[in-house]
Amino acid sequence: MEKGVYLVIEKGDPGQDRSVIYLTRQEYRIGRSWQHNQPEIAFSSQFISRQHAVISRLGNEYQITDLRSKHGTEVNGVALSDTPRLLQDGDRITLAKGAVVLSFNNLLTTSSGESGITQEMKLPPAVVEQEWPAAWLVIHLERREILLDGMPLYLSGKDMDLLLLLYQRANQAVDYEEIKCQIWPERAADPNVPIPDVGKDEISALVYRLRKKLGQHGQRIRTIPRYGYMLDL
Repeated sequence: MEKGVYLVIEKGDPGQDRSVIYLTRQEYRIGRSWQHNQPEIAFSSQFISRQHAVISRLGNEYQITDLRSKHGTEVNGVALSDTPRLLQDGDRITLAKGAVVLSFNNLLTTSSGESGITQEMKLPPAVVEQEWPAAWLVIHLERREILLDGMPLYLSGKDMDLLLLLYQRANQAVDYEEIKCQIWPERAADPNVPIPDVGKDEISALVYRLRKKLGQHGQRIRTIPRYGYMLDL
C-alpha cells in the first residue's frame, strides 16, 4: 500500500494540527527550520533542535533515532537515547517535552483482522480544512480564513497567529511560554535561551487587541491567572 505509513501531527505549529505526513521516502529528518536548514518535517518551536530526530525506513518497518537533541525525544513516554527505536503502529512520539506530538501509523504491519478494524477504517482523515462546531466562529485552517458570526474577519500578523493558536487549543489553557514561542519565534535568537524575550505586558496588549476585534465574543478569550489564556468554544 503506497500510503500505508503516515504521521499525524497532534500538536505542532499553528495550522499544522491534525495534518497528515505520508512516509514514502527512506528517511525523514525532524527539526527546526533555520536559515538553510530545512528538514523534511520542520517546526518553528525554539524547543526543537535543528537536527532533532530522524525516522528511517527498514523494509515495511520504521525506526526513530534521537539526534542528541537538547530537549529530547520520547516514544510512548519513554525517553530515547541515540540508539534507534523501532516504531509500532499507534506509537506516540513526543518532542521536547510536548512542544510537538506526533502519532505514528503503519498499516503495512497491521493485520486487517486486528480487533475487527480494516485498513480502510484506519486511514487518516483528508487534510482539507479543520473546523470546530462553533456557530459564532469558524476557521478554515488551511486557508487561514475566518468567519465571525458568518461574516469574514480579516486579521493579519500576530493577531492571526494568536487566534489560530488558541483556536487549535480550544477549551484548553495555553501557557505564557507556549504563546511566546509560537507567536514570537523571531525573538529567540540565542539557541541557548529557547524562550523568546517577551514580557507579559506585550502578551496582554496583543490579547486586548484581539478581544476588541472579536467584538461581543472577545470575552471568550479567558485569562487563566498566573498561567495564560484559553479560548472558549
